[in-house]
Amino acid sequence: MTIAVGKFTKDEKDLFDSMDDWLRRDRFVFVGWSGLLLFPCAYFALGGWFTGKTFVTSWYTHGLAISYLEGCNFLTAAVSTPANSLAHSLLLLWGLEAQGDFTRWCQLGGLWTFVALHGAFTLIGQSGWFFTPSFGVAAIFRFILFFQGFHNWTLNPFHMMGVAGVLGAALLCAIHGATVENTLFEDGDGANTFRAFNPTQAKETYSMVTANRF
Repeated sequence: MTIAVGKFTKDEKDLFDSMDDWLRRDRFVFVGWSGLLLFPCAYFALGGWFTGKTFVTSWYTHGLAISYLEGCNFLTAAVSTPANSLAHSLLLLWGLEAQGDFTRWCQLGGLWTFVALHGAFTLIGQSGWFFTPSFGVAAIFRFILFFQGFHNWTLNPFHMMGVAGVLGAALLCAIHGATVENTLFEDGDGANTFRAFNPTQAKETYSMVTANRF
């Protein structure tokens, strides 16, 4: 008796293989299998954000006017967080809070959780959705004020070191870049900055020592 051991090959690709090949193909815009979730989730997240900042008020949760219909502009319009009393409730439209009432769901801040969950934003360890960032330009500053008021994060030594590191590195890069640029070209006799250097000089005058001598 003879046993043939080998790999079974199919002459024709089934639907899954064809779809997998198309999704994972290397192209300018890579889709992938995660793209099947990305596009609908991004569609719903953007739709919820545009709807919320256009129509929905946060008077019930924050006592603020945040929508375009209430006179806000691009900077002040936002999708505000739910009330603090709702804590980390998912605020589902069919849940106990809204009970299928779309208007009540919007009033409770359901659109914020709708945008957050579809946008896959992570939790930051707050006691409720109330203290998380609202979706808007000026609304982010409200979150920063809340975060500072309740956690005093600006006095955290690790935050201080981070700020010093980022800003210090940026300062050193700016100083180094400016001084290096000033030593690349030979100084001339021009009356202004644009005529003081000659880009057609025969050789460069760059010096690492000169560039970093303050």
